[in-house]
Amino acid sequence: MTTELEIGLYIFILAGFLGYHLITRVPPLMHTPLMSVTNAMSGISLVGSLVVAGAGHGTLSTIFGFIAVVCSSTNVVGGFIITDRMLKMFKKGGSPAPISPGENGQSQGQIGFNLSRFVLPILFVCFVVVLIWFKDIREYINGRGLDPANALSILYIFSAAMFILGLKGLSSPKNARRGMFLAEFGMFLAIVGTLFHHEIISFTWITVGLIIGSVIGASISLWIPMTAVPQRTALSHSLGALAVTLIGISEYVRHSSEYLEHGIQFSRVLMTTIGLEVVIGGLTFTGSLMAAGKLQELLPGAPITYKGQNVSNITLLVVMLGCLFYLIYNPMASWVFYPMVALALVFGFLLVVPIGAADMPVVMSLLNSYAGLADAAMGFVLMNKIQIITGSLDGTSGFLLSLLMCRAMNRSAMNVLFGAFGKVTEDNNQWKVDDTKGSIRTIQADEVPALLDGARSVIIIPGYGMAVAQAQHAVGELAKTLKKQGVDVKYAIHPVAGRMPGHMNVLLAEADVPYDQLYEMDQINPYFPEADLALVVGANDVTNPAAKYNKSSPLYGMPILDVERAKMIIVLKRSMRPGFAGVDNELYYNPRCMMLFGDAKDSITKLFSVLKS
Repeated sequence: MTTELEIGLYIFILAGFLGYHLITRVPPLMHTPLMSVTNAMSGISLVGSLVVAGAGHGTLSTIFGFIAVVCSSTNVVGGFIITDRMLKMFKKGGSPAPISPGENGQSQGQIGFNLSRFVLPILFVCFVVVLIWFKDIREYINGRGLDPANALSILYIFSAAMFILGLKGLSSPKNARRGMFLAEFGMFLAIVGTLFHHEIISFTWITVGLIIGSVIGASISLWIPMTAVPQRTALSHSLGALAVTLIGISEYVRHSSEYLEHGIQFSRVLMTTIGLEVVIGGLTFTGSLMAAGKLQELLPGAPITYKGQNVSNITLLVVMLGCLFYLIYNPMASWVFYPMVALALVFGFLLVVPIGAADMPVVMSLLNSYAGLADAAMGFVLMNKIQIITGSLDGTSGFLLSLLMCRAMNRSAMNVLFGAFGKVTEDNNQWKVDDTKGSIRTIQADEVPALLDGARSVIIIPGYGMAVAQAQHAVGELAKTLKKQGVDVKYAIHPVAGRMPGHMNVLLAEADVPYDQLYEMDQINPYFPEADLALVVGANDVTNPAAKYNKSSPLYGMPILDVERAKMIIVLKRSMRPGFAGVDNELYYNPRCMMLFGDAKDSITKLFSVLKS
């Protein structure tokens, strides 16, 4: 085993252990920003893309490198911008600090906000100008007797430290933005350090790619609504994976040409890393596209299955791995390499097709992990240590989040990937009220204030239905009205509510809900017996009491919110259609439960108007 490979493996393992200890300290409140910032960090593929785009190894390598630079810089810029948008929304309860007036009657807060809109563009323009002249700068440094490789190594070391400190900062909302800025600075150092790489001889395509990718990433992340963050994250995973796959193909073609032209040996170790890079990158690319399509409702959210699907998928995986092993034995078998890439793309597609939208938190986390592993594999191919470190941190983050989501649903990762959970059947398409379980009570918005007369405690339970209806602002206004009337308001957040870890926290933060009013499942459950009212807004399976005692239910064993213990329950729902588990919610037959049918946003708005008047 070569010394470089040994060092790379040590770095990968140690970074993984360090990432594990850092991520376990991140609270569920910060899981969406965590996924977003690690998504931006997975844009570390930009480092390798810059080298390939500027090295001039051939037309194909330059084209693939340029596309990879565009994709990776889209992830980096877009990921950090959307993370900053999220973190700025997290506010603690209490009165806001007074804003002292500035010149011309404008507040200092407003001045700071307006200036911040121009700081990043100005810095970016300055960076592009420096980049255009960077070749001359590097030659000047070299001419002064200084080795540019030393600058690269030093900047990479500082970059790794910034990434680690950045993840550590996400352990609390108070320090989260500071941590994000450290991670941003770390990425900047990694990019600048890469520009000192001795293989880069041209900066033209690098400059163009960075400009295009940065503009695309900034445009998407500045205008996208918070309700669309899951699909935007999935799309970013696909872009990063595409960059990794293209670089892997480019490196295979380059090394194959060198062997044919100059007889330079194509090592099996290198073939192993290239194979892993394109396989993991390829399946992550198509799998992430499928996830984005399901989240955007361009594709059916329910599982799509066919007879023998799991057997065919496993067979495809075995064939793909067989191709990889053959290539390790015979690296020059290009007739095996390209079919292997195609199989990886097909496998990613088939892997996500049978997974329902309800399982998207796990899928998103797994794709995040795959993207990190692909980046690490790319780091081994190019022997780039900062990519190995960041890829390991990213992979560990996604894997841990996946385990947390599976534990919250009391299901294994294998069941999520191959169980087709939430498959819509003819029975739940034509769902009818089961009279044997009791009667369903309904209520109108103008009847609710009378029920709230004398109430002291209200717990709001948000779910994916709130995100679909974009009702978070209406929910926030309703809560403020209740608090003005002396009612204590808390929010109960289930770990898998929404379509990515921490989704509900971000939506409520967007509605100016203080994060100290958001309670995790274990924290809030003891409060339900004391609550005068539990208001369920679009949550279904996470409130079903059948999960506690009905062994025949697909939800059995899943930890749920103890909504049924509240003194009174109001459920906002469009219809009695069951959730993604395909079973009706026994909570709705509870004598203390009343159904307020209709669009969640409209219902909350009506309720808010009645309470205000």
